[in-house]
Amino acid sequence: MIEKVLIYLLNLLFYYLMFIVPPKKSLWVFGAWFGEKYFDNPKFLFEYIKQKNDDIQVVWITKDKSICNTVDIIYKYSFKGLYFSFFGEIYIVSHSTFSDLFPFINNKVKRVVQLWHGIPIKKIGNDDKLHVYSSLKNKVKLLIFPFFQEKYSLVIASSKSDQMNMASAFNIDISNVKITGYPRNDIFANKLKSQDGNYKILYGPTLRNNADDEINLFDNFGFNKERIINFLEENKIYLDIKMHPANQIDRKFKDSIQSEYINFLESKIEINDILKNYSLVISDYSGLYIDFLLTNNPIIFAPFDYEKYITKDRELYYEYNEVTPGPKCKDWNEVIEWIIKFKNNSTLYVEERKKVRDRFHKYQDDKSCERVYNEIIKLDNK
Repeated sequence: MIEKVLIYLLNLLFYYLMFIVPPKKSLWVFGAWFGEKYFDNPKFLFEYIKQKNDDIQVVWITKDKSICNTVDIIYKYSFKGLYFSFFGEIYIVSHSTFSDLFPFINNKVKRVVQLWHGIPIKKIGNDDKLHVYSSLKNKVKLLIFPFFQEKYSLVIASSKSDQMNMASAFNIDISNVKITGYPRNDIFANKLKSQDGNYKILYGPTLRNNADDEINLFDNFGFNKERIINFLEENKIYLDIKMHPANQIDRKFKDSIQSEYINFLESKIEINDILKNYSLVISDYSGLYIDFLLTNNPIIFAPFDYEKYITKDRELYYEYNEVTPGPKCKDWNEVIEWIIKFKNNSTLYVEERKKVRDRFHKYQDDKSCERVYNEIIKLDNK
């Protein structure tokens, strides 16, 4: 506890120094996923700006030494990491400056851009009443350490309804939430897929607060390993399982499955790079399926724990059936039945998918990075 307080006090010193020390012009500092991953919307925008070769210096700050170089991907706890983090002019994150970069970044004098990490159907930020606390202790902490209070100059969205949710979640004027599309979705405009010819399925459940709930999605809902492996082998179907990056699959469960037709994707894999290669996605409440709508390929919904999830984990912004264009399965037996149906006829639910796709994606091109970049330039010019 004493160590934590000392760290906060040091951050507080840097926070106030930012009021008087001018930034380095055109230095944009990126971070994502708690500083642990080179991931998501910030990654795609970072690479886009590097290719533009403008007079903007972009730097990625990370805790992962394995991806660092001496040019633009910098280890967080190094002199250069501290230097760039302190002198940045624009900060770009997927979660918050506090978690993705450093707590000391003063968002009252700096411009912070929130790209977020998924089009949410789950309530987030201030809208997530199950996890927002306004206790006296919290208010005192904010008073002493103001860097805990996130404030954004720009938040991006993909549609009108998404824009409204983001404004509410981050307590920002809706005029500062711009409908640009997500940088990570530019990749869908290129319709070329992997040429291996396999029928590949992705199962990507969303985050659970309780780690035990992860394995329960299999054990409690009819995931019979032998039956499912036989089913996949007989039909030449490959199943990739990708848990939420903040969760880990149970090691014993993973080791108990030995089949070339079931693959557990590592948490460091950037799913947005390969999402369009799947023939079908199995989802629950994850925003991943909203991205996948851009392929117009089938989606099976597996809200196995719906009642528990919306009461214990997250409430939803929407009525679930209204925004989930596909069958709703209560267990893995029903999932298998629908895999066969979609494999035989991928046009099932096609009109429903188009309707929801158009609702959530104002733009369906490869210009989202460009639109976000232009919005940030406007900030920089003010």
